[in-house]
Amino acid sequence: MKNFIWDFDGTLYDTYPVMMEALMKALKDFKVEADRESIYRTIKMESIRHLVKKFELPEDDFNRIFHQYEKRILTDSFPFNDTKHTLMKLKEMGGQHFILTHRTVESTWQLLHRDQLGDLITAIIGSDSGYPRKPDPSSLDALIKKYKLNKEETVIIGDRKLDIQAGRNAQIATCFYDQDHFNQKLNATWTIHHLKEITSLFL
Repeated sequence: MKNFIWDFDGTLYDTYPVMMEALMKALKDFKVEADRESIYRTIKMESIRHLVKKFELPEDDFNRIFHQYEKRILTDSFPFNDTKHTLMKLKEMGGQHFILTHRTVESTWQLLHRDQLGDLITAIIGSDSGYPRKPDPSSLDALIKKYKLNKEETVIIGDRKLDIQAGRNAQIATCFYDQDHFNQKLNATWTIHHLKEITSLFL
């Protein structure tokens, strides 16, 4: 593999503690009482959008409140311990890195540059890039077309079902980063439990 398309939250960066704090505050504002563990399991196995539908919340209003809380504490999020080593090792092997995230492009670059990771990334597609959310493959297709990526040399790496579905819809290889061991059967090309494992897959 030469082209690595990464999910951001929960894959390159350990953002779920911050996301959960913001999410629980937002749910409280909407008078929703729910167990923290069940909420975490829902957003990891499905999505925040799924959670919004489950509790019949007004999506736009909820997302606005959630992101307001999240923005205030996002600077507390940092890359996983193995992120920099993994990105550098794969790049040394001739790989190039892309990010596909629900965050804005600028906010993602800000975190990457703060942590001296920006130079390792070729491009980012974010929520403000104008593409439908995963698992729709449009954003992946756009990256593949713009950077003339060979699909047979391209893999998406992510920690949720949506990432794997998007990769399959785009007809590229998939790598499921399974930290939680929720026993999901996602039919990914590969499954890893530690980020650094991915380097040994492509040596």
